[in-house]
Amino acid sequence: MPQKASVNDCSQTSKNLFDLNLPTLEPGEKLFPSPTPTLEEQLAHAEFLLSTQPIDFLAARLARMNPEPFVFA
Repeated sequence: MPQKASVNDCSQTSKNLFDLNLPTLEPGEKLFPSPTPTLEEQLAHAEFLLSTQPIDFLAARLARMNPEPFVFA
């Protein structure tokens, strides 16, 4: 017997670029409990994110930065 799609079916494709198709909470529902990550977990996550960047990422980012963000008239 095929399973019925729920209201929170995240497998549907949206035509709206900014539609994240996130699950919605119905009245009386709560979020799942999620413990606060430890400092070690946050550092490991930051290290992972930095390791996924291209080697020249920092140099390219610094080249794009505006050293004079304010213009005095």
